[in-house]
Parts: sequence; C-alpha cells; structure tokens
Amino acid sequence: MREEALIDIKNMALRIFHAYEDSYLEKDKRKIFEDLFDKYLTLVDMDRYMDTYDAIVSLGLKHRFEYDLMVKTLKEHSLISE
Repeated sequence: MREEALIDIKNMALRIFHAYEDSYLEKDKRKIFEDLFDKYLTLVDMDRYMDTYDAIVSLGLKHRFEYDLMVKTLKEHSLISE
C-alpha cells in the first residue's frame, strides 16, 4: 500500500472517531455510528488494546471495500463531511 493511501485512511479514521465522539449524546446519530461499527468493525480482529480509531484504520487496511462503504454511509447521513 502506498504511503498516501495509509495517510488518507488514518486521517479519515480520525475524522470518524471525532465525529462519533461529538455526536455521542445525540441518540439518533449515535445509533447510526453504532450500527455501522457493529456491521463493519466486527470484520477486524480486535485485540483488547485496540480502540475505535485503530479498528477503523485496520478496517481500511484489510477490508477496503467495506471501509469505503462505511465512509460513504457516514457521508450520506452527513455525519462526516466530504
């Protein structure tokens, strides 16, 4: 994988992580995040030290198609910006 792609994945993972934290107290938005995380982050073999950010990065590295679908869905719901 090219360095550019890795940087893009890490930057988007950080944006998603911050958007999730910012929206946590809003039940409707939190539910969308949690449903997507349940659907996509279960594909990642998480260890006990991995947080949400790390899981999103891992998803982007190992399951790029599903990562792209998750990002697309978050954008469609205006939970992250273009």
